[in-house]
Amino acid sequence: MEQITVRRARVPAITCGSSATSSRLDRHLSVLSGPAVPQREAAEATSLMRELTARDTAQQERSDRGARVRRVSLFAPLRRLRRSLFGGH
Repeated sequence: MEQITVRRARVPAITCGSSATSSRLDRHLSVLSGPAVPQREAAEATSLMRELTARDTAQQERSDRGARVRRVSLFAPLRRLRRSLFGGH
């Protein structure tokens, strides 16, 4: 099993107030965002997501109802999560 290495997250520098405030905010944000992902892995993940979400011209010729169902199914897990977190509104 690979060793998990913790790296500082890529967070843009914040300039507000003194340098002590900026460095403190940088530390807080780096903890929230988690470890940085290597650029090669990020590029591979991006190309995979583009491949998975690419629109096929043959799919556009199908009925509007089928397209609507496909769009809704992508958001269904988010709706369930929102309902469980914030109630059934």
